[in-house]
Amino acid sequence: MSDAILKSGRLKFAVSLICFLFTFALVSWWWVFSLRQLTLLVDVLTPEKFDRLHRMLIWEGSVLVAAVFFGGSFLLVLMNREVSRNRRLRSFFSNFTHDLKTSLTRLRLTTEVLADKNQDPELQRIMEEVNRLDLQLENSLWMARIDSNLIRVQPISLNKVIAFLRVEWPALEIKLNKDAFVLADEQALKSVFRNLFQNASLHGQAKSVQVTPVLEKNTFRIAITDDGVGFAGNYSQLGSQLFKSKNQQGNGLGLYLTRDLLKKMQGQIHFVKADTGFKVEVILPAAPESKAN
Repeated sequence: MSDAILKSGRLKFAVSLICFLFTFALVSWWWVFSLRQLTLLVDVLTPEKFDRLHRMLIWEGSVLVAAVFFGGSFLLVLMNREVSRNRRLRSFFSNFTHDLKTSLTRLRLTTEVLADKNQDPELQRIMEEVNRLDLQLENSLWMARIDSNLIRVQPISLNKVIAFLRVEWPALEIKLNKDAFVLADEQALKSVFRNLFQNASLHGQAKSVQVTPVLEKNTFRIAITDDGVGFAGNYSQLGSQLFKSKNQQGNGLGLYLTRDLLKKMQGQIHFVKADTGFKVEVILPAAPESKAN
């Protein structure tokens, strides 16, 4: 991530430097050109008027060139400092969240072990809260690096991704109709399904989720349907903006990030009105393995 951010910062600085040099050269050329044009009028103008115009061009031109040079240089210095500051902040945030995520992972594993030994509802609630914090942290990490072009598309098995995520929601029955291979970034795809399952469990109070992939030419249309309470608001706003949920446990960041990640993987997401529960359709490019079958 740091390499991509560094390259982006250098590119912006280089573009700004080129624009500054071009503007400075243009102003300097105008100044020299004006002085040369004035010398052509030496035989037409009176000596007093020529001297007055010459002094005016010298002073006004020098002030303009100096203002462009020092003003542009000052802005470049400020921009370079801002880029360095943002790079340090991103590096600190990345390291901090990585350490925090590691601690949360250890806490989750410890809680899972205790929950297996003691079927205590309090431990289950603690594990749910840890999973929720872990997901919020992961979403924050993705939002911090969303412009870093870190998406690496490759053939991914849906069965592998969903099997990996099932342990995070032991009370939620996640059923996959059949396996499918899609072209996606593995970590980004895990984040997409993690947010959708969390939405079904936390906001929809669902007990089960059905995942049904259907091959349509070169893409998979993956329907994710739950048996929860559904959504009573405006479907057109889902995933397009942040909002405060009624239970104060979310702000729409998960669905917003899901739409953005799918877009970067050449995919789409559609929120479909259903008679019961909540239904989402995710569209992703099909991997060659699926097309061959």
